[in-house]
Amino acid sequence: MKKLTFLLSALLIGTSLLAFGPAPETVSVHARQDELPAAALKQAVGARTLPTGVPAPELREAVNRFISQLAEQPGFDTWPQAEWTSQPLGPGTHGWIILVRSGGQEIGYLVVHADESGQYLLTEYGKGSFPLFSANTLYQSLVRLELIEYPYHAERLYWNPLQAVWKVSVENADRIWYLDAKTGEELPIAESDLPSPGENMSSSTMKTFTKLDSSHTIIETGETTPHDPYGTLPWVRGEQAADGSFPRVRERIEAGQPPVFAAELYNGSVTVPLAVAGYQLWSGGDSFVQVAQDGDRFIPLDALARLGRFYP
Repeated sequence: MKKLTFLLSALLIGTSLLAFGPAPETVSVHARQDELPAAALKQAVGARTLPTGVPAPELREAVNRFISQLAEQPGFDTWPQAEWTSQPLGPGTHGWIILVRSGGQEIGYLVVHADESGQYLLTEYGKGSFPLFSANTLYQSLVRLELIEYPYHAERLYWNPLQAVWKVSVENADRIWYLDAKTGEELPIAESDLPSPGENMSSSTMKTFTKLDSSHTIIETGETTPHDPYGTLPWVRGEQAADGSFPRVRERIEAGQPPVFAAELYNGSVTVPLAVAGYQLWSGGDSFVQVAQDGDRFIPLDALARLGRFYP
């Protein structure tokens, strides 16, 4: 019933919803003056700010290379003039969320992890004005939940591209709120539904992800009009899943018949259907599937295959 309620809610509002063990990182909202009204800005900031760390030179070089490569791709036309900030995903994760801005507006994001050899890996990335772990999306969610007026703490928790949340605790409240880090949607889950450290993606499972290499480039892309993931609900009806190999997914995209991806997460408490919209293939053989979720996200096919299934 809990899962069905969430699914029906997603139908109505039109939104859905790697690393080492996530460790809590307490942050607070820093609202940009050009994105929030003055009254909201005063309420959101006060004496609380979101600190911006200074990235190490190696991380800065890796991120600049990734952004430079993406800036050459269709749909990333605002990225050549972009600036970015980084925030760690928590102690022990060896991961960072990179928020990309241009003209004072958020235009995309990257998630980068360091492997055991010190190489930086591109875990996922996306474009659009609703990036992963956006303080603006968090703020709007807190307003909608009528929590913004209370003292609160928000922690970033990241297990994989589809299981990334803000964990929000409010002073004197007897409950915890979990908000999807991409959409800001409240998730009907409890702490017992969260993945265990053993379920996290570690450096050993990131071998197929993009390595830092000056010659590493995007060599092939494809994009099509995505199908409405709520149009036929094949995963609800129990239809047989489609072939999720990269050649087959690419073939369907190029034929204008992209599949729909669906995953059951958090002990089956949340069903996430996503419309497939394209792909990007890197020279190292890393294939990223483009899905529509409050903007475009590019998630490694290997990660999707571990989390759910594709449906025709």
